[in-house]
This record gives sequence, C-alpha cells and structure tokens, in this order.
Amino acid sequence: MKHSVYMTWAKQHAVEACNLANSGILACTWSDLPFDPEELALNGGNPEGYPPLKEAIAAKYECSPDGVVLAQGTSGANFLALSTLLEQDDEVLVEQPTYEPILAVARYLGADIKRFSRSFEGRHQIDLDEVRSLLSPRTRLIILTSPHNPTGVVAEPETLHRLARVAAEAGAILLVDEVYRDILFEAAPASAVHLGENCVATSSLTKSYGLSGLRCGWILAPPALAERMRRMNDLMGVAGPLPAEMLGRRAFQVLPALEARTRSLIEPNARLVHRFLQEHAELLECIVPARSMTVFPRLKLAESSDRLHDRLRERRTSIVPGRFFESPRHFRLGFGVQTEQVALGLQNLSEVLRELS
Repeated sequence: MKHSVYMTWAKQHAVEACNLANSGILACTWSDLPFDPEELALNGGNPEGYPPLKEAIAAKYECSPDGVVLAQGTSGANFLALSTLLEQDDEVLVEQPTYEPILAVARYLGADIKRFSRSFEGRHQIDLDEVRSLLSPRTRLIILTSPHNPTGVVAEPETLHRLARVAAEAGAILLVDEVYRDILFEAAPASAVHLGENCVATSSLTKSYGLSGLRCGWILAPPALAERMRRMNDLMGVAGPLPAEMLGRRAFQVLPALEARTRSLIEPNARLVHRFLQEHAELLECIVPARSMTVFPRLKLAESSDRLHDRLRERRTSIVPGRFFESPRHFRLGFGVQTEQVALGLQNLSEVLRELS
C-alpha cells in the first residue's frame, strides 16, 4: 500500500496528554482569529485561489501574486510541486534525514531517489561537495527543509545560495520546504524562492501559526512554473475552499498578533528544553538551534528510541521515534504547546531516561 508511514502514525499516536510529538505551534481558537461571519462567503467563483489571500502571501514574502499557488497545507503544496516537477524515473536528490511524507511522495511518483546527508557529525548542515558528487544529467530536483525537519537547524544562507547555483548549472530545480521559517521572526532569511529562477518554496499557516485546520498552504515559484502547477491542480478540482481561504486572508491581516502568540509559547518552552538537554548530557547529545520548536536528540546508551517512546506512552507522554526519520537512535521532541505540558512531559522524559539507563 502506498502511503506515508509517519503520517499514519501521527494520526493515531501523537495525541497524548503531554504532546511532545507535536510538530507545530499550539492550535489557535476563534479568539485568536477574530472575524465577522458576515464577511465570509460559503460559495463563489474561486477558480485559481482567493486573490486577496494570494496578494497577502505575495506581500509577506515579497514576490509576485502570479507566483503564488494555493494548496492544502504544506504537505499538499509539496505533493502538487513534486507532481508538476517530476516524471517517472526522474532523478531527485533528497536530504537525509528528512520529513518522511516528502520521501513518500517522491516514491509514489516513481522518482529515482538519491540522498545527501545532514548528519549529526556535520551539525545537520549541507555538504555541497557531496551534493555535487550525486548530480547527474538525469537530476531534475533537489529537495530540502529549512529550518530542517526534524532537527530545527537552519541551513547556512551562503550554502543555500551556492546550492541554488549548483542546481541551476545541472538544469535542476531546488525546492525548499520552509514551513518553519516564520518562527525565526526578525532573523528569518528571505524566502528561498528568491535564491534563483530555478527555486521553489513551500509553506503554510500550520506549523508557525497554529492554524492547521484552515489547510492554508502555498507554493512560491517563478510565474511560468506557478502556472504549470495551477494546471496540475486542475486534476484536484475546479475551485479552492473559499471560506477557508477567506479565513486565511484574515490570518494575514492579524499576523502580528499571531506571531506574538507563537513567540510567547516558544521562548519559555525553549528555555525549558535547552536546560533539560544540558542537565541530561550524560544520556543525550543534541545539536541545539538558536531558535526552533523542535530538537532531535540522540541517545548515548541505546540503539533505538522505540522503547523510550513506549515507556513514555504509559505516562501519557508522546515523542516521535527517530525511525520515522531513518535515525533510530534519535527522537524528535516538539515544544510548541502549553508550557505546563512541556514541563510535565520533560519531567516524565527525565524519569524514563534514567530508568532505562
């Protein structure tokens, strides 16, 4: 059966009371997104996506509305982009570890997949020489996430610029999933779509803003490529979900308040997590980003995090086992939820780690 093993697991298991498996910010409520119901339309002409939403996205990321393609979350955006850019047996280079649904889509499309490392020993950065060594005349696409999922590490800006040039010289497209970009706030780099005419970026309002229910995702691409993606999207239906897209536009109108909410959750929680990692250095090692909402610790005394995961579930605490990222000694720990939940989850994690050690 063709499917994403991680996504299936996440739907069934990443829902414990202390949810340290959560990969995004705490879900918003209506109080976080005030709106007048009279301003919403249930139906209406919306063949290429709600224009005010596309204009708001274009303004935020400083690109043309003609280069904005709306999609169902970042996963939907990645699926649409890969479906447009890849044919059967095309060669695609994908970082390792990476977000498993990206790999699942590439496999589903019949791509010939090669991997380049973002290893712990390399501090989860990109080795350009390794990427060059993997390129061939059949390479059509290079895919990465930045900030990196699962580690939260941001790719070095100069490396990304050079990688875009390397891809262009090979006749390939560089696709950057930047769904975590906005949690960097004032330190966020320009969108990866600005790296070159062969560059595409995907994102959404899900991870950084707690608006997963809107499924408001997008692709940023050169206008000609964006038009190809819109035509590919015709296979999915004739119109976008107008009420959701109107609410997405409303989110952009109150984005400063949503950003402040995200910051108020991340900053105290990050201090708790960073202190926890320091206090458990005899059991865990981790490359800790300056700012993130996930980290990816590695166990020093075990070959797999599965037993840790199972024992934590007995305490109604969830983490993501590293096997979903091809890194069994690691686990992904998310901390975009309530601070009390993070504190209790870390206490449970500490106790189980010491028991297992």
